[in-house]
Amino acid sequence: MQSTVSAETKEKCAAKLATLLNNQTTYAGRQFICLQLRLIAGKTEIPKLAELLNQPEDTENARMALGCILEEEALVPLRRKLVQKNVPAKTLIGIIGTLAERKDEKSLPDFISLIDSNDLTVANAAASALGHFETAGIEALKKTKNSISKTVIGSAMIQAAHDLVTQEKKEEANAVFLSLTEESMPQGIRRAAWEGILSQLSDQERKSAISRWFFEKDPVKSLVAAAGLKELSSEQFEELLNKSDTMTTRAKIAFFEIATEKQSTKLFDLLIRSSQSNDVTERLTAVRSFGKLRNTAAVPILISALRETVLKDAAVESLCRFPPEIVAPVLVDALQKPELQNSAIDVLVAIKYYDAIDPMIKLAVSENETVADSAIVGLGRLCDPDDADLSRLIELYLKSRPGKHREKIERTIVIVCEKNPKPEDRANRVLDLLAKRNTGLSNDVLIVTLPLLGKIGNQRVAAILLPLLNDNNSELQQSAVRAFCNWHNADYLNDLWNIATKNSSPVYRQWALRAYVRVATLKSNRPETETLEMLKKAMEYANTEPDQQWTLSRCSAIRTMDSVQWAASYLNDPVLGQTACSVIVELAHHRFLREPNKDVFVPILLNVEKITKDKNVAERAKKARLGM
Repeated sequence: MQSTVSAETKEKCAAKLATLLNNQTTYAGRQFICLQLRLIAGKTEIPKLAELLNQPEDTENARMALGCILEEEALVPLRRKLVQKNVPAKTLIGIIGTLAERKDEKSLPDFISLIDSNDLTVANAAASALGHFETAGIEALKKTKNSISKTVIGSAMIQAAHDLVTQEKKEEANAVFLSLTEESMPQGIRRAAWEGILSQLSDQERKSAISRWFFEKDPVKSLVAAAGLKELSSEQFEELLNKSDTMTTRAKIAFFEIATEKQSTKLFDLLIRSSQSNDVTERLTAVRSFGKLRNTAAVPILISALRETVLKDAAVESLCRFPPEIVAPVLVDALQKPELQNSAIDVLVAIKYYDAIDPMIKLAVSENETVADSAIVGLGRLCDPDDADLSRLIELYLKSRPGKHREKIERTIVIVCEKNPKPEDRANRVLDLLAKRNTGLSNDVLIVTLPLLGKIGNQRVAAILLPLLNDNNSELQQSAVRAFCNWHNADYLNDLWNIATKNSSPVYRQWALRAYVRVATLKSNRPETETLEMLKKAMEYANTEPDQQWTLSRCSAIRTMDSVQWAASYLNDPVLGQTACSVIVELAHHRFLREPNKDVFVPILLNVEKITKDKNVAERAKKARLGM
């Protein structure tokens, strides 16, 4: 900025800006000027900023600008404000902070006086400020009243003690730190005090203290030592390792974290003993540490840990740290043991062990639903959309049990197909693999696979489906209808509408109508007014309460005031009123829609608050109405 090029231009710019600090300038303008004056203001601008300090709206901006002026005269108006009566607590706290940062010793008596303030926030701010004044501040803090929290007092004294250290007054600082290590002090203050003592020691003294403190019964002192374990030499670290039997559980846990990073050769035996401990936390830490140490002898121990609920996640995490060629064969064998199957699948998937696909496919047809589900989900994460993996998944799908089991495998195949970056190629891959089978695209194969093909469909799939919608084979016709109802975009919306309105089967009509509503409200380039008309048209054919509720609920995807008004027209409907409430609240969530239309929205939201039976909906309606 040009004002800082020279002292002369800086002074001129500051003086000119200060003349604009009047009521003719907007608040935003005065705020901007004060921001600039923080960088360039000098002694000349103090009177103007002092005037501004007394204007409630501008106090904060003026205070911060005055605090940046190096001349002591800038602190005079702040001192005056500090002792005025009826100054708001927020303003007073800001001024205390500024004067404390400037280490203004003339304000020290006032800080001490304000410790007795009836406003605890002001009293705490004054106590914190005393931490900027070393010895004098420490003496005053020792005499503070009980209403000031020990954390505030302790934090201020810690700061003062560190300032004493920088002034080479280490004995005085050490006395302060020691006084704050008493058990009556908050844990955070005690920790900071022990760290302060440790920070003053020479390198050798510090390492020696860490080695001693680590075995202290005081958990805070031991914790401070644990944080410094990395500083120890290899010899000192080995000495600690030899004393491991005397460590507390807390100390062992901290020790393991550091020891595994150092890859200590003696640690493994200690971890084995700890993995057999009666203390669950110690066992858990040992299991995690095995993974960091990566000693292959730990693999059987970790496999065994998979059986225990409390250790399972840690064991999975550790096994994933080992090279796949070491753990994968053992895990594949573990797939044969029911109590290990789920956890073994998790690890095999995480390490991307593709040779596990065939064993997992066998588990995917297990009668044990939990194991089958785990295998099916794992296959979705592990398999790639290539011919080798897809062909195996298709064979699994064709052998699947009708119902939920088949639907889960279907979902997995869709997930794998969607890994293919070319949408048009997804269905082609599946169709080609089906055609290569001995039975080809026989009716039996189509009956099973058409619902899947609909979810990844393209024109080639549609060409197969369309003639089958009126096929004499009822199972084939049903699968074709399901496929269109599963369709992933609006390319065949008219075909769905024809099924929904003209098919002789009421079941097919219902399926198609619900699918039509879903697909019509997907994101598209179609005008929103047209989409809303499609929903209204669908509502005329919705013959059941669930279908009507579904159709109205999808209105929330059309973010227009016409949608709001349409939903509002159902508020008093005994069947659709609650759905209408939810739709309106969802639409009101969008500020771009709500804010310009408050005159329409507010009465509707008030009505929602009265009608809804859902407390959450009522609360959201109220927040939207109030602009929250």
